[in-house]
Amino acid sequence: MINFEKMNNQEFEKYIDFMKMEYAQDISANFSLPMDKALEESEMMVKETFSDGLLTEGQYIFNISDSNSTMNVGIIWFNVNTEINRAYLYHIYIHELHRNKGYGTKSLKALEAKVKELGMDSLALSVFGKNEGAYYLYKKLGYTTSSISMHKVI
Repeated sequence: MINFEKMNNQEFEKYIDFMKMEYAQDISANFSLPMDKALEESEMMVKETFSDGLLTEGQYIFNISDSNSTMNVGIIWFNVNTEINRAYLYHIYIHELHRNKGYGTKSLKALEAKVKELGMDSLALSVFGKNEGAYYLYKKLGYTTSSISMHKVI
């Protein structure tokens, strides 16, 4: 079973530093953007999204733990929009050591239960085109494509 545990401020700051760099790398790789520009975009997104840091209303960031071992296996970040009863998964990260052990699937199922508990009736997400593993996981769990963004380097 999976548990979501609240982060403390130190864990949050460490995660934000990690996530900004990872997101910038994804932006750079998927949109052929120079890394310095991708990092600027990533930092701007984080600043706008977390205007009150860990206390920003509607944003939820949790450590993911395996309740059988209390081991931290990853991190999940989502928000809720009560106006449209939809949650949005911004990021799920399973630590390298714990990948390919079912934690991604278990965490997403736990997230569905959590957002339902929060009164949401749908869950949306985006996946970068080069992240085929995540795409197939989401498809396997019943997520459907609602839009496709494409680009071509010329």
